[in-house]
Parts: sequence; C-alpha cells; structure tokens
Amino acid sequence: MSLADGKIVQFFVSIAPARNNDELNDAEGFFKSYLCFPVVIVFWIGGFLWKRTGWLTIDQIDLDTGRRELPWDEINEYRAELAKMPAWKRIWHTVFI
Repeated sequence: MSLADGKIVQFFVSIAPARNNDELNDAEGFFKSYLCFPVVIVFWIGGFLWKRTGWLTIDQIDLDTGRRELPWDEINEYRAELAKMPAWKRIWHTVFI
C-alpha cells in the first residue's frame, strides 16, 4: 500500500467510520478523524522548504546512519552488579542514583 492509498483509505474511513449503523460521519467527526492530513501536509511543506527534497520512497530512507552502538558488555556487567545487591540497596540505588 502506497502513501496515497493510505490517505484514500483514511479519507473514506473519516467519511464513513465503521460503526454498528450505516450512518455517515458529521462534519465535526470527519475533521476530528482526518486531522492528521493537514498536519502531515504542513510538516511536508516545511520540510520541503528546508531541505528542497520531495517525498522519499522506502528504499531512499536510511535508518542506519548516525546510529550508535551500545557497549552491551558494560551494560550487562552493570546489570549483574545490580542483581547481586540486596533488595534495599537496589531500591536505594534505583531511586537516588
């Protein structure tokens, strides 16, 4: 499903939400359920003016650049150290440190 398909489906659900009866949504209900469209458009226009790029496809989005690696050995040693402490000291350490 593309982004346009998702917007079309959301528009239809905003007009005719899934309810027990077959009534259409009123204007207030439509705008409450379709509020995300103007928000997305405003943010897209702001991003376009800032970066001068259009819509990105999934293969153009990079999720790995800038990701930091966590030192899992140190984290696991710290957790093991906490597990060895008595209960009162773990609570004290968790609350105050």
